[in-house]
Amino acid sequence: MTTPFEKVTGARAAVRDLSDRGLLRATGADRARFLNGMLANDVAKLGAGEACASLLLDRKGHVLAELWVLAEPDAILLDVAPGLETELASVLEKHIIADDVALASLSAASAQLGVEGPGAGERLAALGIAPPARGRFERVDFEAGSLVVLGGGSLGDEGARVLGERAQVERMRAALALPELSAEAVEVLRIEAAIPKLGADVSTRNFPQEARLEHAFSLSKGCYVGQEIVARIASRGAVNRLLVKLRTREPVAPGAEIRVGDTVTGQVTSSAVSAASGPIALGYVRVADAAAGTAVTVGGVPGEIVAN
Repeated sequence: MTTPFEKVTGARAAVRDLSDRGLLRATGADRARFLNGMLANDVAKLGAGEACASLLLDRKGHVLAELWVLAEPDAILLDVAPGLETELASVLEKHIIADDVALASLSAASAQLGVEGPGAGERLAALGIAPPARGRFERVDFEAGSLVVLGGGSLGDEGARVLGERAQVERMRAALALPELSAEAVEVLRIEAAIPKLGADVSTRNFPQEARLEHAFSLSKGCYVGQEIVARIASRGAVNRLLVKLRTREPVAPGAEIRVGDTVTGQVTSSAVSAASGPIALGYVRVADAAAGTAVTVGGVPGEIVAN
């Protein structure tokens, strides 16, 4: 069976340049305790070689930054969404008072590559690299150097992400000999997978539950910035809108109104035309209208809410 990835790209695997993401390294004896009190997910429970998605929230529970946290034996790496490294570092530095924590940016000398698609694991295996399971990473030797290989692609569970010194990552790219995903294909695959993007689908006015980012925060660990609001929302189910995936008969644009019957229920935040599914979009709608199968009109175009 041909997968959506193959229909969109015409390939079983491809690479994606992720070097616009930032990379910080936290060291010091208090690094795990400090970051656990700043970030939304449970950083303190990570053992060496384990990773988790996380968020930086403000005190009102709104999303400020998205990142992955990778625990090494002697440091913690913070892999930060594009354009947010400076803000994240500034907020963290501001709260380091008597803590034994030091932050250093590795972004200038590093690069990152997403190896995406159902054939990504096979291609990496051909180079002697077995991708770790999602939520784990390994340092692997490659051509007289080392690379961090993080399990799971940037567009879904299939694949891996490769982080390291710029020259090493470029050697890996050449050895993989895979086509590179265009920006258009990335956007289609992102929306197909219903992955929200900061600056498009998520802003500093959004709570993580609205954007369905439950995988990136903890409800069971101790206090962190924004935790009280997140916990209150979880206990009361108190968000008014949810991010949903839409399929429409014709292409629609971000900003288009989403209606259920004659009532405006929300607005489109991202849209694309997919070779696998036709016109698709992400947008926020009222919680009462968020069920898959709900008929909608989007900017006057008939459509429906679909399961991710």
